[in-house]
Amino acid sequence: MESLQKTKSRIKAVKNIGQITKAMEVVAATKMRKSQQVALNSRPYAFKALQLLSVLGKFSPVKTDLIRGRKIKKTLLVIVTSDRGLAGSFNSQVLRLVDSFLKSYAETKDDNLSVVAVGKKAISYANKKKLNLVSEFSGFGDFVLPSETNPLSEILIEGYLNKGWDRVMTISTHFRSTLKQEVLMRQVLPVDLEKIQHTINEIIPEHGKFSELRDSRFTIHDSELEYIFEPSPKKLIEGLVEHLMKMQIYDLILEANASEHSARMVAMKTASDNAKELSEKLNLEYNKARQAGITKELIEITSAVSALT
Repeated sequence: MESLQKTKSRIKAVKNIGQITKAMEVVAATKMRKSQQVALNSRPYAFKALQLLSVLGKFSPVKTDLIRGRKIKKTLLVIVTSDRGLAGSFNSQVLRLVDSFLKSYAETKDDNLSVVAVGKKAISYANKKKLNLVSEFSGFGDFVLPSETNPLSEILIEGYLNKGWDRVMTISTHFRSTLKQEVLMRQVLPVDLEKIQHTINEIIPEHGKFSELRDSRFTIHDSELEYIFEPSPKKLIEGLVEHLMKMQIYDLILEANASEHSARMVAMKTASDNAKELSEKLNLEYNKARQAGITKELIEITSAVSALT
């Protein structure tokens, strides 16, 4: 059995760790709520753009280079992870799906795969696997702004328009609830307007705070108003489709942020609970050892007195 002093030091260390993880849990919970709120605030704007696009479609065919599909010869994969660790299995789940995708892609004997890594964990993974890394992004921050994700969107759009790749796939984490995040693989280019609407709808969590908004989704409807277009409907449609594409990427990053903070909150709560349990166990061992020491001393004193009498 270890000494009382060593056990006492372990108890102190475990309590300190428990205080740190508890503080990290509270911070992660606050950031998670803020990330959800930012994502939800972007929905009315995105749906208004979709509604305007449906009106424009009545006057001009909704066909742009970003919507038209073509034969897939080259693929771009966007991997979205976090910059920091201590988030449980958040990053490992994303990278496991990437492994599965790379394995299935290799079986087609097609090596025309490029990668954009978002987050330091994804960058490290891409370098380790020696993937064709086109670009890398990190430091988006806890509450990312659309202007921060625009460079990422522009690389995807420019490469698609210049036929650098024929489709763009993303692997990121979709936030469903505080205790449930799901890793999804999605195709963002060529643009599918229905999928964009579905992505924006999915921002609302299934349970917990904000889940009540699931019963009040935005709907796209035709307007009876007459419009005067400046410039032409075709030009407006091209601009709107590109803008909606950027909004979709922005929403994916927001979802990943909320999922990261949620996963970190759960991981830190588990660590806090384990620290509390271990502290109680060590306290019990300390008290037992202390009681045993006292009993031993009493026996020695009693034996000494008995020997002298």
